[in-house]
Amino acid sequence: MTEHIEINKNFKPISLNNRISKFPFSKAAQIKIISYNLSFRGYHIPDPPKLDSANLKKYNENIKKPIVLSNLMENNDNKGVQQSKVLTLTEISELSHILYNTCGKYYFKNRMGNKCFFPRNAILFYDENNQIFAYLDICFECSGIKFFPENISQSIDACEFIYPELKNFFKNKDLMTEYILEK
Repeated sequence: MTEHIEINKNFKPISLNNRISKFPFSKAAQIKIISYNLSFRGYHIPDPPKLDSANLKKYNENIKKPIVLSNLMENNDNKGVQQSKVLTLTEISELSHILYNTCGKYYFKNRMGNKCFFPRNAILFYDENNQIFAYLDICFECSGIKFFPENISQSIDACEFIYPELKNFFKNKDLMTEYILEK
């Protein structure tokens, strides 16, 4: 949460050509948005039943664990991704506008940090070899974002106003952004 906000009257939106000339857009051959961990409530793992060591090992192997996006990136593996969409040029323009032109409209003072960071959504940037080279890992529950590589955060400012815009973007592309109770 931001304690003090002022309108930046000198803000000039970054043009589409300038937005897509910035890393990671400049290197991307494809951009995909994904949803994952939608049916995983959080990191709490219940206490195991009273079992002998062999059955306890089997129990631990069968416990559902959250997906870690960095593991997907390293393995270029989509296992565990529940929803995904490859973006069109129009959608890339819309996304880049949100990322580069939302927060610049404001001056912020006294920013507070995020708490939970249990991401369920991400923006993946693929190179010409179909390898993920950058991503933004997003938690809409606590309004948190992690950048890989971290230097992306130098050009994309993640203020509190970017999260509702990004959440609407994902939802408008039919991707879920919150925990769903499995039946």
